[in-house]
Amino acid sequence: LVAAGRVRLNGRVASAGDRLQAGDVVTLDGVRVDWAQLNGASGAAGGERVRFSYLKMWKRRGVVCTTDRRVRGNILDELGEVEGVGERLFPIGRLDKDSSGLILLTSDGGLTNTLLRAGERKRKEYIVTTHVPATDADIARLAAGVVITTLAQSDGRAKPLTARTRPCVVERDASPAQPARLRFVLEEGRNRQIRRMCAACGLDVIKLHRVGFAGITLANCGRPGAWAFLTDAELDVIMPGGAAAASGQQQQQQEQQARPRR
Repeated sequence: LVAAGRVRLNGRVASAGDRLQAGDVVTLDGVRVDWAQLNGASGAAGGERVRFSYLKMWKRRGVVCTTDRRVRGNILDELGEVEGVGERLFPIGRLDKDSSGLILLTSDGGLTNTLLRAGERKRKEYIVTTHVPATDADIARLAAGVVITTLAQSDGRAKPLTARTRPCVVERDASPAQPARLRFVLEEGRNRQIRRMCAACGLDVIKLHRVGFAGITLANCGRPGAWAFLTDAELDVIMPGGAAAASGQQQQQQEQQARPRR
């Protein structure tokens, strides 16, 4: 989030390593954040550990992964009120507006930073449909890596970055009804990476759907707009200490069923 330039400290773009002091104002996508509570510095009366929430959602195409409620179609309005969750939720990473599928949300800022740290190389799985079927040569080239130009954040500013993508899994996921469908598994997350990779091979992406992130799938999210609390098994996959690190309110909430929206 910091590297992407989405965080501001006292009105300026924040930098990695900035230290926070009492009274500092932190915003994410223009919305003020109670950073002291997220970092456990306050909001836990009597030494009680700060409680966090962990959800997953089937994002519909057209929904924007921002917490700025001034943006039409933002993900918080799509999610709606979550019973028993009073703190602000943040999406972990992004899916662009034209993409659909799995997105994680949490109030745990520490987990967000851990999962998005470049060195973590979390696996992300997508089902991608192109305007025409890819050839065997296209698939081999995509899997080996192609040179693309994306925007990368440096010193709080977006700058073009031209580099080869890392080798990844690309294979056919086609059927008679879906002859142009591919499966991608990536361990990096450059801006609109799959779309740009396909464009480098002369392929236009007409549908991009994420089905997995860091070992989590869309299980219990049965249709677009549905969400579910992460289970103990899923928490064990994505966070240090696993389910034992998720305190009271999450353990009570995760018994609830996924809830479709509209």
